[in-house]
Amino acid sequence: MTATRMRVGAPSAFLRKRPDDKAEALTELLFGEEVSVMFSRADWAEVESLTDGYKGFMHAAALSEPGAAATHLVTALRTLAYPDPNLRAPPIGALSFMSRTRPADERNGFTQLAQGIWVPASHLSPIGTVEPNYIKTAKRFLEVPYLWGGRTAQGLDCSALVQLSLAAAGIAVPRDSAPQRASVGQRVLGDAPPRAGDLVFWPGHVAFAIEDGNIIHANAHHMAVAIEPLSALVGRVGPAVEVRRLG
Repeated sequence: MTATRMRVGAPSAFLRKRPDDKAEALTELLFGEEVSVMFSRADWAEVESLTDGYKGFMHAAALSEPGAAATHLVTALRTLAYPDPNLRAPPIGALSFMSRTRPADERNGFTQLAQGIWVPASHLSPIGTVEPNYIKTAKRFLEVPYLWGGRTAQGLDCSALVQLSLAAAGIAVPRDSAPQRASVGQRVLGDAPPRAGDLVFWPGHVAFAIEDGNIIHANAHHMAVAIEPLSALVGRVGPAVEVRRLG
């Protein structure tokens, strides 16, 4: 069976282990991300994310035709969608950070993404625009709830915080912490404390090292993205197993 290329037409959609809403969420796909559809029926589709190769099942209704290639990214953490280019109109939805789209028109400071969908023009940037300070990007997510499998400003997990922050810097990395540990940057040898910007790994967990001996990470202890001393996490779960440095 030949796979079909489609894109996510819903604001976001969870990819699950099985075609069942009660099944574990493996990851979350964002508006405009493309997928390869291996199998589809009326309610569920089996897909592979073309962003990071993740495979699983998602609601078929969340998919749409690929259309023309995306030209812009949502660079606000979350942008509201309006039925008209009018800030007084009741919003009809929202798109999250790093969603992909192709503007069709601009009016009154709003950009039209499709018929009846307008977002503030200032919340979009052309694809290729980068924010090299990925720690600055990660800090924008402070206090966002921890959500297993999540990849949006409504909730995300530790490896998604790393993936999205680095993606905004133009650095594509795997979705999960284990393959991130295996492939991102260079391993730091020795016992010196990590530098700001390093990735610090534990089994099943990853954090960014930042200034003053602190880390920022999405974690289940705080149930949120939080900054805390590296020593505090070591005290709870034990020493880090690896530190990796980008650049």
